[in-house]
Amino acid sequence: MILLETERLLFRKHEPSDEAAFVQMQMDAEFRRFVGGRVLPHDEAVQRFRRRYLGKPNGDFGLRATILKEENTYIGYCGLAGDRAKATLAYYIARPYWGRGLATEAARALVDLGFAKLKLPRIVASAERGHVVSERILEKLGFELERQEVTGTAGRVICHYSLAQR
Repeated sequence: MILLETERLLFRKHEPSDEAAFVQMQMDAEFRRFVGGRVLPHDEAVQRFRRRYLGKPNGDFGLRATILKEENTYIGYCGLAGDRAKATLAYYIARPYWGRGLATEAARALVDLGFAKLKLPRIVASAERGHVVSERILEKLGFELERQEVTGTAGRVICHYSLAQR
């Protein structure tokens, strides 16, 4: 079932055919650098996909398979995670698809969905400080920086943003 469609993207539940592309993303060091995690070994990435993503999400909240329509290709997972009390915008696009405006397109569509259909009062998002592209996307959509948080022993700084209903 397709939840949402944009000019170039569609968002649906994860299917078994998405597994290989998902696993490849989790094994990509450059991709994982921006999501604050280590590269996952193949078997761990497969198990993560099967436990957390396959056949999901159910309902309005969760990360959906993101498909590039022109290629009918899985390019990542995006969505509004959490619940009505704390809806969190998330967009994870595979590295071969970076630089095409797809994350911005996905984020804009999900914000519109959150406010127009789900009637959310507020949406939050986070980005690692220095991840210029994500920071720019959030600012372009009107998100405002609320606070910064230092996490872990590596001293990563996470910027927390919010956007109120327009």
